[in-house]
Amino acid sequence: MSQQQQQLTTESGQLPTECANEARAPETEHLTSVAESIKYRKRAQTAEQQVQALTQQLKEQQQNQQDIEARLIETQLDTELTRQVVRAGAVDVEAAVLLAKKQYSEKEETDVKLLVEGLRKSRPHLFFETAETAVATLAGPTATIRSRNNGCVSTLSRLAQQAQHSGNRRDMQEYMRLRRSVRNLG
Repeated sequence: MSQQQQQLTTESGQLPTECANEARAPETEHLTSVAESIKYRKRAQTAEQQVQALTQQLKEQQQNQQDIEARLIETQLDTELTRQVVRAGAVDVEAAVLLAKKQYSEKEETDVKLLVEGLRKSRPHLFFETAETAVATLAGPTATIRSRNNGCVSTLSRLAQQAQHSGNRRDMQEYMRLRRSVRNLG
């Protein structure tokens, strides 16, 4: 009740008729038909089902996010381990990375550089003596056909494509003959 209504009731002992009618009016307005209450109940149930579905979707999305984050961390670790193992001059990069991952998962060492150095000391047979030796033994870029005349290279490419598409024996022989002659020039 408002302060005015309280003052009126204390003075007269009861509410004025206007206030009493207003106090009863909302009670009658809250009465609804059965059909409307069923309709509201169905809407509420539908809303609750939607909330449950959205909550389930949220949980699934959070789980997917956690999985993706775990894969990202694992991929970053693999990349860093590979980089450090190559820098250390590994003979067999895959084996060294697998051993380093095993040690990392056992929590022997969490710093990747220290982990690879420890692996290098414990298993020296997986690494070259020096990093320079590793670089020297790696294969250089593949040999390409080089000529003094760029026209020969374009002709050679054209003949190679022609031989490939036609499947004709003469086209293949012509390509091979020109290839040998260009190789002899270089």
